[in-house]
Amino acid sequence: MTSAHTSQDQLMAHFGKDARMQVHTVAPFNLESSLELLADAITPINRFFLRNNHAIPTLAPADWALTIDGHVERPFTLSYAALREMPAVSMVAFLECYGNGRKRFAEQGRPTEGLPWRNGAIGNAEWTGVPVAWLLERAGVRPGAIQAECRTGGEHVFLRGVEVAKLLEDAILAYAMNGQDLPIAHGGPVRLVVPGWGGINWIKWMTGMTVLDHESTSPNNQQN
Repeated sequence: MTSAHTSQDQLMAHFGKDARMQVHTVAPFNLESSLELLADAITPINRFFLRNNHAIPTLAPADWALTIDGHVERPFTLSYAALREMPAVSMVAFLECYGNGRKRFAEQGRPTEGLPWRNGAIGNAEWTGVPVAWLLERAGVRPGAIQAECRTGGEHVFLRGVEVAKLLEDAILAYAMNGQDLPIAHGGPVRLVVPGWGGINWIKWMTGMTVLDHESTSPNNQQN
């Protein structure tokens, strides 16, 4: 799988040119919308916040693949082309960073660690993709499965265990956002969409799911 870093200059030119968008950091790129830009029912892609811990990778759709393994009967790997050939579903769901509103702590004399988000680390979009339930059913999840440890591609791997019950309920692997191919800045080629759950569970640049019969030991489960 090819991987490189998306240019910070390109990100600034595309997402940071509106003065009403607040750039918290450039490297990594973290961008917040303003409430006046969030009045529409569907948030335009160029007004949608961006949250990153590292540089944004570049993952080519032609090279992308998803592997599902672990506590399953039939591990398999799926290509991007095969994913796009599956029947698609669309849903409108809002995404919010768990740190949204963090700046209020400092305003009340109780500063805390993390980016000082105001109220704009949130957005509502139409996501199109394939229900995770279909893929887990194909893999044959074994009894006793608790979480699927989801991982990103790219140089900086991020791991997060997401409850299997929730994934089976309504999560999707999204490859489109607001009718467009999912931009790399928003997790493309494919990201996890977990309706109603905080942004840390919406894994970007998704390339793997390892089903577990226990809770993930990833720091992103045990410390965050």
